[in-house]
Amino acid sequence: MAEAAGDDRRLRVDLDVTPSDDWDCPIVDETDDASDVAINAVGHECTVDVQPASGDGLIRGQGAVTEDCLCRIFREFGCVPHVQRVTDGTMLVTTYVDDRTVVREIVDALRDALDSVRLARLAVVEGPEATEQVTFDLSALTPKQREGLELAVVRGYFDDDADVALGDLAAELGISKSALSQRLRTAQAKLVTDVFDEVER
Repeated sequence: MAEAAGDDRRLRVDLDVTPSDDWDCPIVDETDDASDVAINAVGHECTVDVQPASGDGLIRGQGAVTEDCLCRIFREFGCVPHVQRVTDGTMLVTTYVDDRTVVREIVDALRDALDSVRLARLAVVEGPEATEQVTFDLSALTPKQREGLELAVVRGYFDDDADVALGDLAAELGISKSALSQRLRTAQAKLVTDVFDEVER
């Protein structure tokens, strides 16, 4: 995957974010299912406009920007969260970054504050119109493949200057080094095949 440089290439990151039951945010306080969410966070105040998936009227909610707010966490990394939808309390959040190491940092920060954060999709985009060049849809993987690949990406295993050993990742997952190696190879092959299939359509 290409890093952003002076060529307007960026990385689009889609995250499935599931907050804990005691997470105080107007996005999920108003409804468990939404087809669209607009966030306006200024200073310590946050206003959200939530369109329920049922199609009922727009709901406006307000809250305080706290330590575990999406707005604050993403802003810390110079990113803006776009909540695409909410399904059963799980938010699909999209952001754009210039460097994939930021993905790892955002995911780690979100995991410190929320119940569950999973990489759903990565796409290299280019130009002012944000045209997608290469897309990796992680939903095509089995849960174990996705878990292994996600951990490898988040820990920086695939970075050119990686100092993370395969054995360390395997130990973190509680599986053997060879099992993780096989899992990563299968996942990578599946993603690459899907990308080429998409290009040929």
